[in-house]
Amino acid sequence: MSNQCPATCHSYTVEPEAGFSYIKLKEGESFVVERGDHNSLLFVLNGDFEISSEERRDYVVHAEHFVFCFRAYRYEIKAVTDVEIVRAHFITAGATCDMIPFNSIVGKIKKINYKFTQVAINEPMQHLLNSVRYYLQNNMKCNHLHRAKIQEMFIIFKFFYTPQIQLRTFYNLFDRNQSFASLVKNNAPRVKTVEELADICGFSIQHFNNMFKQEFNDTPYSWMQKQRIVEIERLLTETNVPLKSIIKMYNFTNHGHFALFCRKYLNKTPLKVRKEARAAKEGK
Repeated sequence: MSNQCPATCHSYTVEPEAGFSYIKLKEGESFVVERGDHNSLLFVLNGDFEISSEERRDYVVHAEHFVFCFRAYRYEIKAVTDVEIVRAHFITAGATCDMIPFNSIVGKIKKINYKFTQVAINEPMQHLLNSVRYYLQNNMKCNHLHRAKIQEMFIIFKFFYTPQIQLRTFYNLFDRNQSFASLVKNNAPRVKTVEELADICGFSIQHFNNMFKQEFNDTPYSWMQKQRIVEIERLLTETNVPLKSIIKMYNFTNHGHFALFCRKYLNKTPLKVRKEARAAKEGK
């Protein structure tokens, strides 16, 4: 059975914006989690590694435990023994599910005595990691799969870890008032309306609109429309995704409706946009 996603699929990606990777190190080997846009959870399936950052130096993480790496820090990881790691990376803590009310527990953050420490992998999380490892070892790179598994991971946090452990794990993320811009950009591709986006980000629509204007100097609707235009243009010029699939993805009523949209915002029909992009590539 083939498990390779075709490169023409719009959900195919070498590294999804939120997803997992599999890391196997021999004793003494190392890698670095650089500062950046993503937060990470490092789950140790087998073996031990030593981790150092601005938070804590030379801290040993053991098998069947995990640590949270905050995006503002640089982490150096060195294998103490042969080690097997599944890394989850994401921008925001949470998922597209009302059952993940991280915002509702953030108010308790000041009651937590925080220090960088490992947390045990419980049985539900172990089942998730076993499935993720299998998918990664079989080179499955579908964005849909990675996003679904990230959501499943946060559901496990909600139902099988206490609020105290959740807060201790993600303390840095909550205590530094997560970037509103990152929250919006991470969740916008998952929703269709401004109301849905405000709800997922955990704000009332009025508060969301006010914060959005301050951050982006634009209205949420206008900004989301611009993102939609950019993504549709990308699909037309950089992929072979069929027009009927794009029409379905973005809820156009029919081909004529889609053609009107493209004429208005891209100044051409979708077929002409795609044809000119292909001609430009062939001419290089």
